[in-house]
Amino acid sequence: MKNLLFITFVMSMISLPWACYHDDFGSKDSNQSNSQVGSYSTMLTIGNNLYLVNATSISTYNISNASNPVLLNKQEVGFDIESLYHHEGLLLIGSALDMFIFSLDSRGVPVREASEAYFGTFDNSHCVHDPIVARGSHAYVTLSTELEICWWRVGINELRVYDISDLENVSHLNTNNLSNPKGLALGKEKLFVCDAVDGLYVFDLSDPEKPQLDQLLEGFSAFDALVRNHLLIVVARDRLLQFDISDENNILLISEFELG
Repeated sequence: MKNLLFITFVMSMISLPWACYHDDFGSKDSNQSNSQVGSYSTMLTIGNNLYLVNATSISTYNISNASNPVLLNKQEVGFDIESLYHHEGLLLIGSALDMFIFSLDSRGVPVREASEAYFGTFDNSHCVHDPIVARGSHAYVTLSTELEICWWRVGINELRVYDISDLENVSHLNTNNLSNPKGLALGKEKLFVCDAVDGLYVFDLSDPEKPQLDQLLEGFSAFDALVRNHLLIVVARDRLLQFDISDENNILLISEFELG
């Protein structure tokens, strides 16, 4: 638990300075700026607004005066909310059961547009871990959980691809089975997926609907990742790793820092 809290703190500290890229609520932000927020992030800024999610809700604060934040809106979303991601004027929120998609009104207040259930009815005491990233019309979600179906326990460990081009008809396009996937990040042409068992998967996105496994970097238990310019920063169970991804076909480890 101590390491998990520290990892969450590290990703928050890395992510926050790079979350303030967007000047207006409907902006078509770049994929690069999106990737600079960890996929387990529960807070981000857009323009003068700060967005925070907790286990069940999302709150919007105006932070024009940083010393006196003003609550603009608070609304219930679902339960076991885990992640918050900004993509082209949309907020993608991951929960234990669903992916929620919100647009932003003229004040930057979230407006629910769609939700997509990951599964049918199951024992919700077994929580899904579901960070989300997106590019263009595609959202990439990792699920890792243990479901109880008819008294049988079934492990679900998947990378899923969703088409979010039509918010009235979000569709599941493809699934890759993994060992124990966690956080993920987008490079220029690759998708980096952390795995608590196997390390770091690198998927080629030449066909964005069908990620193809390109390589696997092993020797560590990976939790979350973010891309900052030509650096890929990976938080593992016991270390922080930095990779040079200037050439995404020749990824180079450049540093490691032990996490106590």
